[in-house]
Amino acid sequence: MIFQARIFISALLIALPTFSAVALFAQSPIHITFEADEVGKFPSDWTSRSVSKAAEVYAVQAQTDKRFLHADAKGTSVQIGYEKKWALREFPMLQWQWRAILFPSGTNERIKDGDDSVLGVYVVFGSWPFIKSIKYIWSDTIPIGASFNSPFSSSAKLLVIRSGRALMGTWVTEKRNVFTDYLQLFGDEEKNPVASGIAILTDADNTNSHAIGDYADIQTLAMGSEKPATPKP
Repeated sequence: MIFQARIFISALLIALPTFSAVALFAQSPIHITFEADEVGKFPSDWTSRSVSKAAEVYAVQAQTDKRFLHADAKGTSVQIGYEKKWALREFPMLQWQWRAILFPSGTNERIKDGDDSVLGVYVVFGSWPFIKSIKYIWSDTIPIGASFNSPFSSSAKLLVIRSGRALMGTWVTEKRNVFTDYLQLFGDEEKNPVASGIAILTDADNTNSHAIGDYADIQTLAMGSEKPATPKP
């Protein structure tokens, strides 16, 4: 598997996945549970430009009967990626669980100095050097439904799907129609868009603060097969 975690855009080092053009193509839905991963270790099948650095931020943890990916970012930004292609027309839905534990301070994802999020899930399109992405974020300050370009690159679209601290500490199940989001954010020039993979980012480098969040049960789904998006204790 060939993966690079960062690319230069407009002379800036942008945290965007750069998946290879030879990624395996999913013939069935993708389902990532972390159940087979060792507690306390970096998750298998995920990678980063520097796995050793990523392992300082991300590790599999367990609580009661649930195994999940725990992210603890102190003044840093390390993105990790899971590389596998799938056709959005066939599996348009993305569903996952996440839990916000500690929000970075002074955030505003619209500007460079405030572009940190407690939780972020990317769907990545294309391969190096032509990369696009949709980043779904849990923002501390920007309202749900807001969408805008990353302050670092117009190739990365940010979409706020959870906002504020009312559900902090609670597992929440999210679901998005990525196909619909792709058409709305990038236009309909591409009739059959193909995703290259999934990436995760909990970061606190731009605000020089601290962010902690958890991720679990990430899956792609055909239309009509998704589960209700309800909070989970």
